[in-house]
Amino acid sequence: MAAVFVDWLMHLFALDLGFFIDLVMNNLFWIFGFYAAGYLFTGGKHPIRNGIIYVLLVVVSMDMFGLVKFSIYTAGGLGLLYMLRVPLLLFLEKGKGTSKYIPLAWVLSFFFTIAVVAFMV
Repeated sequence: MAAVFVDWLMHLFALDLGFFIDLVMNNLFWIFGFYAAGYLFTGGKHPIRNGIIYVLLVVVSMDMFGLVKFSIYTAGGLGLLYMLRVPLLLFLEKGKGTSKYIPLAWVLSFFFTIAVVAFMV
């Protein structure tokens, strides 16, 4: 299985504009889906930025799970992820000036859960 994120980075550093045009034109459904997710999950604030964060989260997690041959999508892993993420996101949502860190907290809680599950295996 090819590492998608690393492949994207190689094309980015090579300034391969044709690759990214082809990627966008062949995946319009997913682009609009992640844009919609970025819009809906954050109340319309910065949907492009948040959509890109969600895309990177999916792509990096696909590559990581392919390399290490385990997944957090088990009962214990999902339970830990949600028990960590819900209070953290509620705290950031209710705090003054902390709502701008919600996408970062979303991603970091995911990678923290991966690290915990990896050391438990």
